[in-house]
Amino acid sequence: MAAGPASLPDPVREPRPPQRRAAAALDRHPLNGYRVQQLGFTAEGLDADGIVELLDSCLLTEAELMTGERGWKAVPDAFGGLLEPVS
Repeated sequence: MAAGPASLPDPVREPRPPQRRAAAALDRHPLNGYRVQQLGFTAEGLDADGIVELLDSCLLTEAELMTGERGWKAVPDAFGGLLEPVS
């Protein structure tokens, strides 16, 4: 069940100024509302293009998305070869 401001129906948000509602509507996803995740990376000599490529490879394709959670769990781990288990 959805909770929080992202799940509020439009009439509940109506008291906000029209400009703010219009700006917010640009960022609203029809399924996820206003939920986002942001990552930040800092390092000397950072390979920004490599990081973007790796992260993009972790995104589900439309076909994978349509398979649901069972299908998502079958997708290979993109970070599997990069991280060593902690002992």
